[in-house]
Amino acid sequence: MNNNDTKKHSPEQQEKQPEEQRQEYRLNNQLTVIIELDSPADSEPTLVVSNSLDISANGLRAIAPQAVPTDNILRCCIRDAASDRQFLLVTEVKWCRPYGDDGDFLIGLSLFDSAGTDIVEWKEFIAQRCAD
Repeated sequence: MNNNDTKKHSPEQQEKQPEEQRQEYRLNNQLTVIIELDSPADSEPTLVVSNSLDISANGLRAIAPQAVPTDNILRCCIRDAASDRQFLLVTEVKWCRPYGDDGDFLIGLSLFDSAGTDIVEWKEFIAQRCAD
């Protein structure tokens, strides 16, 4: 039997796995990320305001003050105060875990190429940031 078939990951390795699965360059950038959680049709949407830790053309990591349910497809708005731009996007919450000692959560978001969103403008924004 091959040792690679039975190898278990240590907790440190397991914690690093989401970052190691990245397939593209990430920019360290702090933008405001507002995630709209599902809510009943007759009530105001619940918004989670967070800050990005790093961003890419197809996803980002953000620090939020509360947990966000995983495997949900949600709308979000990403705002860049420096350029006075905002992007309305559709995202999937891939993972969520406690972050630090302040009760915050680190969340991994994957962005969708969806009609009626600003995904093309977002990718152009990322390309410009990479060029700078």
